[in-house]
Amino acid sequence: MAVYKDKERGTWYFVTRVKQLDGKMKQVKRRGFKTKKEAQIAEAETLTTVATVDSLTLGVIANEYLEWYTARRKESSANKLKSILSLHIVPKFGKMKIESIRASHVMEYQTELIKKYSPNHVKKIHAMLSSVFNFAIRMDYVKENPARVAGVSGMDAPKHIDYWILDEFKSFISHVDDLFYRTLFMTLYYSGLRRGEILALTWADIDFDTNTINVDKSVLHKKVTTPKTDASTRKLMMPSHVMRLLLLLKRDAAPMNLSHVVFGEIHDNISNTTLARNYEKYIKLSGVKRIRLHDFRHSHASYLINKGYLISIVSKRLGHSNPSTTLNVYSHLYPSTEAEAIESMEKDFETAKILKMLP
Repeated sequence: MAVYKDKERGTWYFVTRVKQLDGKMKQVKRRGFKTKKEAQIAEAETLTTVATVDSLTLGVIANEYLEWYTARRKESSANKLKSILSLHIVPKFGKMKIESIRASHVMEYQTELIKKYSPNHVKKIHAMLSSVFNFAIRMDYVKENPARVAGVSGMDAPKHIDYWILDEFKSFISHVDDLFYRTLFMTLYYSGLRRGEILALTWADIDFDTNTINVDKSVLHKKVTTPKTDASTRKLMMPSHVMRLLLLLKRDAAPMNLSHVVFGEIHDNISNTTLARNYEKYIKLSGVKRIRLHDFRHSHASYLINKGYLISIVSKRLGHSNPSTTLNVYSHLYPSTEAEAIESMEKDFETAKILKMLP
């Protein structure tokens, strides 16, 4: 409490600091009170107030949303949100009052982004911005989501996935002469595992009696975490030629107990840098087209699809939550077209026989 007498005017005034919605303190000074008591009452009332919602910027809300999100999501997801907020959303809208942002602002920003990034990346940025506004609505800071009003029309990217057909993989793997890497790449191609999932495997996850691999964890920045989704926890049956390689690797590594990692030493899995360096070496030796390590996952999906397996089987092996997710990603890999479907229908009844039945 800081109340003072204004000797020149013969009145009272107070100077205090008020906490704002963004957590910062703001100095407030009020003059002209006839008595000390009036000044004290006015100061007490001021201390119970905060800034109005109108003074909230999107940057403040974005930080609040990030804190809320981080407490409820996986570290990897939170890091992705933090990156997009800090690199794109906050630099553009951070200083704007959240109430002043309109759909027109969002659409103008979309146009800027489309000139610099792929449609998929632009859609990710837009989705994050929309999530910030949805959070603001739940917190009763705003009533509408301008990002939702703006929409994502015109930002659909053509589907394109890099993968190896079996012959390309055979050409690549024929040049991998190291047992460790041969086993790793064979396991990746025939399992569809994510990189973090394969690096997290321990010998306890490899069941040589049933030829299965248990997937229930992942590695992110050298830290073992839970899988990406509940559906990512799964058991995969593996072909015998992959299991034989794993058995040879186990004998070569001679782990002291089952908690030791499969692809690494003791509890220390191979680093992404080392893995990438050796992968590039074998790519150059084989001369096959370069795909990302993550594209081994797409290659596995393509392999199963071209073998004619149901989408539900592909989805289960990839650890997708829903077959519709798998179909959305890989539908263009299915060879059947409408023309092929019609051709198949026509074979149901031979045209010649049908014509003989006509008058």
